[in-house]
Amino acid sequence: MAQTAVRGAYADTAIPDEILNEAATWLMELHEGPLSPGQRMHLVQWRQRSPEHERAWEKASVLLEKFGTLPPSGIQALKQTALPERRKAVKVLAALMLAPAAWITYRAVPWLSHEGRYDTAVGERLDIVLGDGSNVSLNTNTQIDVSFSNTERVVQLRRGEIMITTAKDQARSPRPFLVAVNEGKIRALGTRFTVRQQERSSQVAVFEGAVEITPRDCPSAGTVMPAGKQSMFSATQVGAAMPCDDAAAAWTSGMLIADRMPMSQFIAELSRYRSGSLQYDAEVAQLAVSGVFPLADTGFTLSLLEQTMPVRIQYFTRYWVRVLPR
Repeated sequence: MAQTAVRGAYADTAIPDEILNEAATWLMELHEGPLSPGQRMHLVQWRQRSPEHERAWEKASVLLEKFGTLPPSGIQALKQTALPERRKAVKVLAALMLAPAAWITYRAVPWLSHEGRYDTAVGERLDIVLGDGSNVSLNTNTQIDVSFSNTERVVQLRRGEIMITTAKDQARSPRPFLVAVNEGKIRALGTRFTVRQQERSSQVAVFEGAVEITPRDCPSAGTVMPAGKQSMFSATQVGAAMPCDDAAAAWTSGMLIADRMPMSQFIAELSRYRSGSLQYDAEVAQLAVSGVFPLADTGFTLSLLEQTMPVRIQYFTRYWVRVLPR
């Protein structure tokens, strides 16, 4: 029934479910390893069976291209949806092939800027290229102020989350690149990293290079954090560094990657991209969610959740939704 609901909202109804599921199965085969010569021949024969088969493969190819931007952990999370049964993963992939094109093709248009305020509404993302060539990606409900001077380059994170990819400063005297938050400053050391402003702390995750974190009220507690690590810090101290991977930055590609994520945490993350109130029943709070979910259309993601988990989605109004046990 959930599959029918998703079809009614988004699907190319000319392609039967059976063919979409077969295309999804081929996607699983491709991600589990290179096809043998015999498998490649069977795939060609399958595509030639009918125009519907070829159109299904075109949709699968778009999805395959999108998955090419996923980190390995994202692919692994998608495979986890097949546990304990492969059919669940096939169902996820078939549903994703019916998703709105927006989450698959969305790319913010960058422009050059030195200074100013930039923000995003709930559910929006934005990429900007600064005057020095550095890139800043703004996640949902985010606001920043950019200020470049002769001595430093500063991005003030007022709220939300950003991804920074720094460029080498071409000024005669290289200026440090700083991200300022309520709790202190993060200095980029030739790097790619995310910063998320939370209520009483900030979270930093480093994917390339390193950063120097300096708490506002205790500069001596500052520390350098290398790639592959993430940490929370307050105005007085930096928390222990924990491992991180590129899945934490999947939002820059419009996706939420879950790998056995508790339903309570999944709903909290999804709520960041949706206006109104998204709640869950205590009975489903500890259900483990795995998969790759589009963020551009949270309604579709909820439908996908209903297909693959023992839950049902109850809409009291458009902006008041609750996840209940089935």
